[in-house]
Amino acid sequence: MNDNKLDYKAIYDYIIGLDQGIRFVGLIDDMGRLVYGGMRPGKISLESETESVKIYMEFALISKLHTDFDSKLGEVVYSLTVRKKIKMLSFPISGHIIRLSLEIEADHEKIVNAILNYLGGLDNKPGL
Repeated sequence: MNDNKLDYKAIYDYIIGLDQGIRFVGLIDDMGRLVYGGMRPGKISLESETESVKIYMEFALISKLHTDFDSKLGEVVYSLTVRKKIKMLSFPISGHIIRLSLEIEADHEKIVNAILNYLGGLDNKPGL
């Protein structure tokens, strides 16, 4: 999938519309910068803006480190982190990471399956 062909807004709109339990959707580049996305309207971030920037950079670094094992274990499809207050999902896509935070009670399996189906459809579009 070619990075220049990613429709950030379409990806964000699709994912945020999947479930009310999705708090945040962001597309993060390989340097850890948020290139598109944000909190669901009406939700307040649990961390400060400075902490968010640090978290994005951490996700980008972890994503890069995970590629070291691709030849032996296969590429990462998605990652799930469950904390006491929220769940976080990451999906690597075309040099970016789609990052979500979910309410703890959200059905993450339903959300993961819907996103994987959607992203699979993007892979099959001509020119991507």
